[in-house]
Amino acid sequence: MECLLGFASSVSRDLVCGALNQLRYPCDFNNFVKKLEEEERDLIVTKDNVQKFVTNAKKQTRKTSEVVDKWLQDAINNVDNVNQLLKEAKAKKICCFGHCPNWIWQYRVEKKLANKNVYLEKFIAEGRKYVPFDRIATLPSGTLHILTEKCMNFESRQSTYEKLLEAVKNNDVAMIGLYGMGGCGKTTLAMEVMKLVEAEHCFEKVLFVPISSTVEVRRIQEKIASSLQYTFPETEVMERAQRLCLRLNQEKNILIILDDVWEKLDFGGIGIPSSEHHTGCKILITTRSEEVCTSMDCQRKIYLPILTDEEAWTLFQNKALISKNTPDTLKNLGRLISNECKGLPVAIAAVASSLKGKVETIWNVALNKLRSSKPINIERGLIDPYKCLQLSYDNLDTKEAKSLFLFCSVFPEDCEIPIEVLTRYAIGLGVVGEAHSYEEARSEVVAAKIKLVSSCLLLDEEDEYVKMHDIVRDVAHLIAKKENKIIKCEEEKDVTIEQNSVRYLWCVKFPIDLDCSNLEFLFLKTKLEEFNGIFKRMRMLKVLILVNDKDGITPLSTMCLKTLTNLRYLGISGYELSDFSFVSHMKKLQSLSMNGCSLPSFPELQTDVAITQVTTLKLLQLYKCEMKGKNFEVIKRTPLLEELYIVDIEGEWDSNSEDNIEFFNTFSVPKTLQRYAIVLGSNNFGDYNYNYFHPPPRTLLLNHFDKSNEVIKGLAKKATYLFVANIQRGAKNIIPDIFQIEGGGLDELSKFEICNSEEIECLIDTSNHLSTVVSPFSKLYKLRMVNLKNLRALWHFSQPISGPFENLEKLYFSDCPQLTSLFTYVVARSLVQLKVLKISTCDELKHILGDDDKTEKSQGEFTTRQPVQIFQNLQKVEIHSCRELKHIFSTNIVKGLTQLKMLKIENCDMLDQIIGDIAPSTDQDNKEELDEITEEGKHSHLYSTSIPSTAVVNHSSGTFFLFAFLSMFKHVLVSLHVAA
Repeated sequence: MECLLGFASSVSRDLVCGALNQLRYPCDFNNFVKKLEEEERDLIVTKDNVQKFVTNAKKQTRKTSEVVDKWLQDAINNVDNVNQLLKEAKAKKICCFGHCPNWIWQYRVEKKLANKNVYLEKFIAEGRKYVPFDRIATLPSGTLHILTEKCMNFESRQSTYEKLLEAVKNNDVAMIGLYGMGGCGKTTLAMEVMKLVEAEHCFEKVLFVPISSTVEVRRIQEKIASSLQYTFPETEVMERAQRLCLRLNQEKNILIILDDVWEKLDFGGIGIPSSEHHTGCKILITTRSEEVCTSMDCQRKIYLPILTDEEAWTLFQNKALISKNTPDTLKNLGRLISNECKGLPVAIAAVASSLKGKVETIWNVALNKLRSSKPINIERGLIDPYKCLQLSYDNLDTKEAKSLFLFCSVFPEDCEIPIEVLTRYAIGLGVVGEAHSYEEARSEVVAAKIKLVSSCLLLDEEDEYVKMHDIVRDVAHLIAKKENKIIKCEEEKDVTIEQNSVRYLWCVKFPIDLDCSNLEFLFLKTKLEEFNGIFKRMRMLKVLILVNDKDGITPLSTMCLKTLTNLRYLGISGYELSDFSFVSHMKKLQSLSMNGCSLPSFPELQTDVAITQVTTLKLLQLYKCEMKGKNFEVIKRTPLLEELYIVDIEGEWDSNSEDNIEFFNTFSVPKTLQRYAIVLGSNNFGDYNYNYFHPPPRTLLLNHFDKSNEVIKGLAKKATYLFVANIQRGAKNIIPDIFQIEGGGLDELSKFEICNSEEIECLIDTSNHLSTVVSPFSKLYKLRMVNLKNLRALWHFSQPISGPFENLEKLYFSDCPQLTSLFTYVVARSLVQLKVLKISTCDELKHILGDDDKTEKSQGEFTTRQPVQIFQNLQKVEIHSCRELKHIFSTNIVKGLTQLKMLKIENCDMLDQIIGDIAPSTDQDNKEELDEITEEGKHSHLYSTSIPSTAVVNHSSGTFFLFAFLSMFKHVLVSLHVAA
């Protein structure tokens, strides 16, 4: 009985509790809704955190468990379900005609709300287990810029900055290279670009990765991974590379800045995807070497120059804290110190910061050290410019480049070094070792020079010169001193040497007590006359340049040179030599250069001993020297001679003079000759200007040319520059009377001047030649024809031939009285590259373009009014004193003159039209296009207008009218000089 009562009591209690629990639903409806809204917020936060965890795991190239993926999908579904339930709960359904809530509906919804709340509490608790309690905070963009100095805005930097920014934003450019001298500000500029693209959100990610001179792939991988908040699960480099590539491919677009790159990087070995596999991955490298940019296939190579003087001073003031209140003495010293830094930012910043707050004495010490090429003390924490630049030297990968770098520092400060001079000296020193030929040695020196320029250790200047920055030069001197190869250059004061190991010396005051036992290079500009005591101590000397600093020519005893048995290069300027006997003692001499000297006759070299010595000679130069005789027969007896320069030696070089006859009768050259400049009588050629420091490979200039001399003809065939006058032996043309049409040479000729030759009637005559292609003059760039009394045409032919004159850009005719027209239309059409045309004093010239009965009858395009493509690259035309000239251009070619910029006409008495018709025209359409420009006066009139199509000149009144097709051309400068 008691059991039954207990059971009944338990059942009744459960029923009562259940009933009470059900009864609370209608009472707590609003509380259930609020509770569910709170749970919804917690669910969304937890879902987002789990989603971030999953996303981060993917970025870490990890795969999450299926349980987590299922929870995340359920969370997304639950959010939707909760939204629906809350909408349903807020509907508030009613009954009894709107007077009473719908208790049954409310009861059902409240029950759903209560159950959902209980479920979500458990579900959210489960989700929180998948979210880590903490993680590394993402670095905000711009953090790196807080730690770096702001780049000063300099004008010289602006154009480079704009080029760099344009390349970074260009979707078609994947690889960019920024290069420049060490310490010129490449890193700073790259970070400025990084700052801007981050601010403008051009990329999802921007990474800055220092590389340095030693490439450590593992360190580079760690740096990139750290920037991405990524941790490698593997330890092997190649596995990490694959993992990193997967991670980088997850970024839609990313900019990776690789700073301070010294060699070609293996992107595959690091894990950086190529642009082919990830079009959104852009790379910007900074480097000191243009070669690195090239080897890494940079689509844009951007050079960063050093600062200008004013910009350097501004930076110096900023770093040294120079203000208006700074004493003028310190300002003046600061300006001088800044100038010594030569615009190199790293040097300016280091020096100025070291002097900040220091007394004037310290500033004076710093200035004196910089002027004497001694390193100044750089305080701790500052970048040492000397170490910075030495790193560039250490990373040169050839001993030839390192040797040439050190040698360049012997030249005076701020000296523009002629590449030709540098090459000859370097070969003499053996910088490139023992080459098979002089030409091969040249190539190796030039290759080393290119490497130094590419590494920004040398600066390219105009006209084949290079220059070494002063700070770089100081570093070279320090390196040489460490290697026990002291380099000294003193142009004003006495040479002082602390040690006895001077290797390269450039001076004007030679110290008598100097230990020269290791001296290899000596440039001595001096007023000394006696050298016996000096040269005896120079047993190791390889290169000697001796320059007389006195006015006039000074006698030099050649006995003092006989002790220089190791000499390979000898250059003497401004001395009188009594004999050449010293040559026989120089068993290793390769180059002999005499400039402005007085020399004995060459036959004195013809003793058996001298001949033995001369066989080692590879380069001989005689520049503006006086010689007792003009017998050059001995030159042929130097079998290894590769380069010969006989330029403007004193003598009578007029046609048929004794000097000319002696030269032509005795001159001969060995078969080994590769380069030459034979220049005799240059004052007879107005366009010739010999560049001592940059001679062309093969030049021949003769005021007397005998076509029977096979030696001279052989040199002319191979010449790049050819100047000839007074051609003898009845030659009416250059080809074929002197040179054959095929195989006759002149294939390499780029400049040609022919003058004072009465028998010449045309330059080339192919009227009897059957081939349609000929090679002579195919590389001719500039042609001058002066004082040719019987010249009637540039080219005679029976049928059009391609080949000659196709590269001709500049053409000059002067004093050719039999010339009636310059070209036929067919010849003119071959002058596709012609840019400059100048004609003067051709008395019978009537037309620029004339007809040729043999060719024009079949050339219908020229005899119609249809436009013809002739002179399409012509830019400048000057015509002077051609008194029979009728007109300049024909209307059917004028529309092709799109490049014409200047037309100058003077003293052409019979000129009726500037642009005339090739046939009489009654076309009224042209008249509708005419505009009239009127100018009055008796002097030259210069004005900017379109090119005239028709010009009528009224000589009696001194007034001319120009009727122009103004719609054809813009900004053509027209100069007309008409006599009253």
